[in-house]
Amino acid sequence: MSTRPDQRGLSARDVEPILAVASKLAAPFDLLTMLTEVVNAAKQVLSADRGTVWLYEAATDELVLEVATGIAPVRVPAGAGIAGSCARNRQIINVPDCYADPRFNPDVDKRSGYRTRCMLTLPLIDHKEVLVGVMQVLNKAGGVFDADDEALATALAAQCAVALQRVRMTEALIEGEKLRQEMEMARVVQMSTLPVAMPSVPGYDVYGTSIPASATGGDTFDLSQVTQGLLVVLGDATGHGIAPALSVTQMQAMLRMAFRLGADLDTAFTQVNNQLADTLPDDRFITAFIGILDASTHRMRYHSGGQGPIVHFHAAIGACTRHKPTSFPLAAMPLTALRPAATLEMAPGDILVLLSDGIYEYHDAKSEQFGEQRVEGLVREHHGKPAAGLSAVLLQAVQDFARGAPQEDDITVVLVKREPEPFAEHRSFVRRFDSLQEIFSFTAAVFARLQIDPRLLQTIDFAVEELFTNMVKYSKTSDAAVRLDLIKIAGGVEAILTDYDVEPFDVTQAPDAEIDLPIEQRTPGGLGLHLVRRLVDSIEYHYSKENRQSRITIRKTIAGDPTAGGSAGTGEGHADD
Repeated sequence: MSTRPDQRGLSARDVEPILAVASKLAAPFDLLTMLTEVVNAAKQVLSADRGTVWLYEAATDELVLEVATGIAPVRVPAGAGIAGSCARNRQIINVPDCYADPRFNPDVDKRSGYRTRCMLTLPLIDHKEVLVGVMQVLNKAGGVFDADDEALATALAAQCAVALQRVRMTEALIEGEKLRQEMEMARVVQMSTLPVAMPSVPGYDVYGTSIPASATGGDTFDLSQVTQGLLVVLGDATGHGIAPALSVTQMQAMLRMAFRLGADLDTAFTQVNNQLADTLPDDRFITAFIGILDASTHRMRYHSGGQGPIVHFHAAIGACTRHKPTSFPLAAMPLTALRPAATLEMAPGDILVLLSDGIYEYHDAKSEQFGEQRVEGLVREHHGKPAAGLSAVLLQAVQDFARGAPQEDDITVVLVKREPEPFAEHRSFVRRFDSLQEIFSFTAAVFARLQIDPRLLQTIDFAVEELFTNMVKYSKTSDAAVRLDLIKIAGGVEAILTDYDVEPFDVTQAPDAEIDLPIEQRTPGGLGLHLVRRLVDSIEYHYSKENRQSRITIRKTIAGDPTAGGSAGTGEGHADD
């Protein structure tokens, strides 16, 4: 608490300028303008020649002379000189003869050519007893400062301290909002570099997501088709915030450029590493998995610069294996030679699991980490889920484990799953119309056994009925049975009808029914195929001349069914309606 002098009762003449100053200081000002107003107010109220305001910086324990008439800004340790003594003791110091006071430093006078005779120094303390700074007024007109001046100065100082603290807080809020907007912009830029949609890779289900710990993060990932195959990237720069975000964004951009220019995996990894080593500060590096998947051979070739563990779930044995990094983190040092790329063989149902440290090292309130064992246990238990579903399980498990503990590091998940071998059943049916009831019994049983969504059954029955009826009616030269395969696919079913020893008839090229014409003007036939082509997701026709074999493949999924259960009808013998 500051010591206040014994005050005489302030007269109306005294109070009027104080209130005027208080009213003026309540207006919105920037800091420098406010400091000028404080100095001018002190000069006016106390009839002083000059004034200065030292602001206190708690972080450095210094007094900073932000504005002073004719004097350049300076910084001094709190506690030094008259101003420092005032700040330390929080007491008014009235010096009638400055050159007689050993605490007075005449160097400022020497530099400015000004001579300080007397000085009144007051602590600026706000309403919460927080030290804001020190105000000094110099050279009272006609003499020295007395007790009445100290009383006036005390009232003024209280108003000035509150006003200065308000301006400081306002500017801090404004700067904070500017920083927030800049961080948000940086976040938008960084997130825009991530894949907007997951690429479609035949036989594979891929998924990636990234959750920064702050507005911007040091993690990134990429899943994109390049000439060499599916590019798979997970990068984790040291730290999190704007600087690491810029690092991983730079790495990602260079990798995409290298592969689009035709670089192979080894060249891309080496050149990007060396470029980053030249440009990033010595204390910055990026752990990164960079791989290329050849979906035709099911081989993933990769280099891992410090990124690990690399988890490979083997569906055949229901277990995970871990692989270590193959090289140093990117930018740690220039590379002149590189070990051969490692290879993973992706068998049906296998999953490549790439996670950043934010998952493995996420800890609860007791500082226990989530760890690798929990990750592998979840992958084993939920490997049958789609990649996006498995990612959701992992992220939810981390949150449940943390029990409210804050996220301290960026979290990124990249999953590459080879689809398991499709579940399929087949049966051959005698080429006659009364086989339709057997077909319907077969499709219903297969749907139940393979757990295919029953909402698709009516559409499949309708399409199979139309196609089978056409085969019976128009392929009269063949006595061979017609084979029907039903295969469970992601989100639906695939049906294949194979006819043997027949002439070609491409159902995909049959003309549409003339449904817009009046019924008396329509050409009979074709309505069944017309409806089939519109009810299923896709229909394909293949004919082999060598063995006179015709194969029609239709696919239907819930995603492609706007009604998800609307009836298509299954009446008999209306293929030529």
